[in-house]
Amino acid sequence: MVHEDVWQRKKLLRREALACRRSLSAQTNRAFSEAIEERLKELDACRKAKTFFAFAAMSDEVQLYSLIEKALVEGKRVALPLIVGKGVMEAVRVRALSDLAPGAFDIPTVREDRREIVDPKSFDCVLVPGAAFSRTGARLGLGAGFYDRFLSEKAPQAQRIAVAFSCQLMEDIPVEAHDVKMQWIVTEKERIVCR
Repeated sequence: MVHEDVWQRKKLLRREALACRRSLSAQTNRAFSEAIEERLKELDACRKAKTFFAFAAMSDEVQLYSLIEKALVEGKRVALPLIVGKGVMEAVRVRALSDLAPGAFDIPTVREDRREIVDPKSFDCVLVPGAAFSRTGARLGLGAGFYDRFLSEKAPQAQRIAVAFSCQLMEDIPVEAHDVKMQWIVTEKERIVCR
């Protein structure tokens, strides 16, 4: 009964947050994404990272392509998600943005002939997308558990940095035992240290 109530609350919050994210025009998304990338570049956990896990965004998510490109030019090792099964993802190294192709759920990933699996234990930080976040670090994903499993089982040592638009911040997000909390949240307006 309690689990069902939490599930319903999460479903409603997810719908509300995703509607807000989708309501941003392409121009606003681009401007906000650029502001977020600038804030990420100033964050020590990102700036000093030698190896990090990012994401190739869906069209309504924060776009990190400029940040990824800059990191590659600087010689950093960057990996992106590769969906390999139900709720399971691996990390694949990206050497150039031209290596990207549509993957599972139409989310870009490294094309098959260029894939090199990266050990998640080598990540200094993970940039985490989601539907909604609270200032205390609670994250509401899209419901499949990919990031919760990945972060807790494969990359527990990495700094967890949520990347979102300010409209995705919610006062209270229900949390279950398996939900992994964020350490930072970066929006177009601010950097939040989660407590």
